[in-house]
Amino acid sequence: MIDPVQIFKEEAAEHLHVLETALLELEEHPNDQAQISAAFRAMHTIKGAGGMVGYDHLSYFTHHLETFFDRVRDGRLALTSEKINLVLEARDHIATLLEDPEPSAELMVISETLLRHFRQSESGTAASSAPSQSAPSVAETADEQSCLYRIQIKPHRNAFKDGFDTLPVIRELRSLGPCHVSGYLSPDLLDESFEADTCYLAFTVLLSSQCERAALDDVFMFVQDDWDIQISTIGNDEACRVGDLLVKDGAISPEVLESIIQTQARTGELAQQQGLVDKEQVDRALAEQNYIRQQQKSKQPEEQSIRVPQRKLDSLMDQVGELVILQARVDQLALDLEHEQLASMAEELERLVTNLREITFDIRMLPIGSTFGRFRRLVRDLAQELGKEVELETQGEDTELDKVVLDKLVDPLVHILRNSLDHGIETPQKRIEQGKTGKGLLSLKASHYQGQILIEISDDGAGLDKDRIRSKAIEKGLIREDAQLDNQEIYALIFEPGFSTAAKISDVSGRGVGMDVVRSSIESLQGRVQLESEKGKGTRIRILLPMTLSIIEGLMVAVSNEKYVLPLNLVEECIETSASEISTKNGSRLIKHRNQMVPCLRLRECFSVTGVQPSLEQTVVVRSGDTQLGITVDEVIGNFQTVVRNLGRLYQDTPGVLGATILGDGGIAMILDVGQLAGANDSNKVQTT
Repeated sequence: MIDPVQIFKEEAAEHLHVLETALLELEEHPNDQAQISAAFRAMHTIKGAGGMVGYDHLSYFTHHLETFFDRVRDGRLALTSEKINLVLEARDHIATLLEDPEPSAELMVISETLLRHFRQSESGTAASSAPSQSAPSVAETADEQSCLYRIQIKPHRNAFKDGFDTLPVIRELRSLGPCHVSGYLSPDLLDESFEADTCYLAFTVLLSSQCERAALDDVFMFVQDDWDIQISTIGNDEACRVGDLLVKDGAISPEVLESIIQTQARTGELAQQQGLVDKEQVDRALAEQNYIRQQQKSKQPEEQSIRVPQRKLDSLMDQVGELVILQARVDQLALDLEHEQLASMAEELERLVTNLREITFDIRMLPIGSTFGRFRRLVRDLAQELGKEVELETQGEDTELDKVVLDKLVDPLVHILRNSLDHGIETPQKRIEQGKTGKGLLSLKASHYQGQILIEISDDGAGLDKDRIRSKAIEKGLIREDAQLDNQEIYALIFEPGFSTAAKISDVSGRGVGMDVVRSSIESLQGRVQLESEKGKGTRIRILLPMTLSIIEGLMVAVSNEKYVLPLNLVEECIETSASEISTKNGSRLIKHRNQMVPCLRLRECFSVTGVQPSLEQTVVVRSGDTQLGITVDEVIGNFQTVVRNLGRLYQDTPGVLGATILGDGGIAMILDVGQLAGANDSNKVQTT
């Protein structure tokens, strides 16, 4: 059984996000009627659904917000910064009530404050600040925006036994706009003995509303699986003859209607004379005909969607991973047996598994804009708290990322944004003194880069003070006083645990936790973080992430009998190199490639692999961010669909390895962490394992 309360909480959380987004837009454009309508619909839906699942206090409280936006959209109340702050506070309280629906003193205070604003609007104090006549209100454009719906409702026979009442549903539909309701008894009542607790009712509702199809679906969210609900739109080109309406109600068949039309008689009268329908059915059809003629408007139905728990998607991805491993085993078996028919079946299995994998990935992928939207409120509130003016600019909201990665990315981004607001962007007065605009710019961008997702967070603030960072690092014993560091190495010190240059500890920063958490969180997602800064001009942080953590395309290589996998999206090319080239203790050396020297390491020496070294080796040139690296192996085997498995506790900290995968023959291949190998090679930190 699906828990209706849990469904309500999930739906309400989405509507609260819609409300918050609308309010932040209205702060910039207070007369935006589309955003006002969106906020109204969000509150209306939460109010109605809350009452249906027993959240009476939440429903009562949300009713005030619904009334608030009803008056705003009618032009009786103007939105100001004070009112938007108040509604945002109310929005946060609704989120609290979703977890604890009991009334509180805070609820009463906010309710009274809202009611005071309502009374002020009724007395005309807000009339002078109403929207200008040039911006048409929703009421003025209702006829242009309204749509006519035909809704046929047949409750389940056990609706009354299960405790459902039809009247709240009808009331909810009436609240969406003018409607005509026809109720009638099911023909089943005449075919069997009457049972008092059995529902024999059915309804036809004609609704004229500005709401979208999704709002109608919300009305039936708790009964849609059991009741027979049919919703259709009535367009301008659709006939509204009495005969057609009788056919829709099932009173007569299309063939009977056609025969009546040929007699050129009045359909309702003739059908009644022939005993096909009774007077009540004809009167109901005539009433519907008149209503349709008055309210007729058209709208296309929207694509339907379903809600799936995260655990089910995770389970599906696990099963797809097992299929990929099984397909690799079948491929290996066909190769070992040299069986032509089995090889053909293995090829077909590979095609099906690949398609299934892509579909599963597509289901799990979400636009990163859903995460970016959360930060507008954070930036707004924190900027006000710090006394700064900041504009948040976002780009690439349609860039898609695995939901698992997306969820784990929120905390690191919050740390970065808070640091940019506190340390980076200056106060308006200080910015003006430096020749800048009073309002700072905070930019959040997402894009595809070399088969990965690149997220850039930048500001036009003060930038990083290299001298101050260096002094603080020496003070904390992170570096020696005579250490020679370039800019990137100095900037990287801010990611060290406990490092902070804040002059005083505050609620925002200064405790030395944050940037080290950012780096560890990004690395746990198999990503990399880079930092660039220029004093007085701003800072930019670049985060590179894989699109998914479950299954990747890999390039399999071999060293003696050991197999390794390199992420294919990082591979640039493969070249032959001579085994006579001498490397350092940790397998590091330089090779000449395309008229430039490329740092290179031998996996054989890096991981102490025994066996005979071939005279001609293969070097795979890879790129991690802006770093190019050659990885020398004995053999390049080829492309391999890689199911990423986490290493056990004993091996999880192995340098240069991010996971393992199971091969078709049951063996294990290590998945190499190219970024870590490149960084360790640069800093001479590759350890013998």
